[in-house]
Amino acid sequence: MNRLLNIILLFTIAGCTSKEKSAESWCDVPLRPELDQYKEITTRQPWFKVLEVGEGIFAIVEPYNYQEVISYLITGTRRNILFDSGMGMGRISEVVKELSSLPVTVINSHTHYDHIGGNNEFDNIYSVDTAYTDQHAANGWSHDQVRQEVKPEAFCKDKLPSLDTAAYQILPYKDRIGRFIKDGDTLQLGNRVIEVLQVPGHTPDCVALLDRHSGYLWTGDMFYEAHIWLFMDGTDLDAYQRSIDRFAGLAPSLTRVFPAHNKPAAEPSRLTELRQAFDSVRSGKKSGKPVMESGHPEDKKALEFDFRDFSFLIRKDLLNAPQ
Repeated sequence: MNRLLNIILLFTIAGCTSKEKSAESWCDVPLRPELDQYKEITTRQPWFKVLEVGEGIFAIVEPYNYQEVISYLITGTRRNILFDSGMGMGRISEVVKELSSLPVTVINSHTHYDHIGGNNEFDNIYSVDTAYTDQHAANGWSHDQVRQEVKPEAFCKDKLPSLDTAAYQILPYKDRIGRFIKDGDTLQLGNRVIEVLQVPGHTPDCVALLDRHSGYLWTGDMFYEAHIWLFMDGTDLDAYQRSIDRFAGLAPSLTRVFPAHNKPAAEPSRLTELRQAFDSVRSGKKSGKPVMESGHPEDKKALEFDFRDFSFLIRKDLLNAPQ
């Protein structure tokens, strides 16, 4: 289900100390075969794999870091949207320029470091207006907070030999924000209209994008077919429940779902399964198991709830909080 299983959860949650080095590195694990299902667009940036996953929709995948983050260029006839800007290791702005010469606006699915890494490469960012967002826009993420991403076992250095791993950080971008957006706003791209959905839960500032005409939904980290992190500061299980209920309500009208990690597309029916699975967790019908068993103190903080196509990693104190 997840390349990460081959490394036995190589790292703990972002910002935490890594486990003992695995017997194999991320570069030893084959790329996902699902990436071969789509037409690949060759660019001059070998750090990225660019896949055409819908009409005028390009998945910009970073498969050589264990996060396997995916950003999306959503193109129109007048302007484009870049939904997330990735790890900030390679120059995602150069990829965008190769794909289209039209003006581009960056919108982030949320402000965890693996989704805002390239924000400082762009001049026009639309953002939701929350304290959580402002914190990361103003401060970025320091090297100490992201250094686990550039450990030798976590990414393929040969794919990006120019990266200074000792200086890697996520730069602030607050001065690049040109507009605040909110739930229900629509963005006109020419031949395409994109609707903004505020869907808190994974973080307070989660955003999804919806193209009602094409039936496309971009879910960010609220859903993907792997370990869904409901673990970090800012996670709210009640808010997550409301947001995925909203996703499930949209599912019958969707043709494709575009997550932010691992695989670039999923069937809309997964959103109904997501709601049912989360209901079973919160009702106590589904039991969890410890995330890791290395003896690290962080291991005791979360439980994993496995389902066929995804799992939830949920901090125990959130499960025990009053609903």
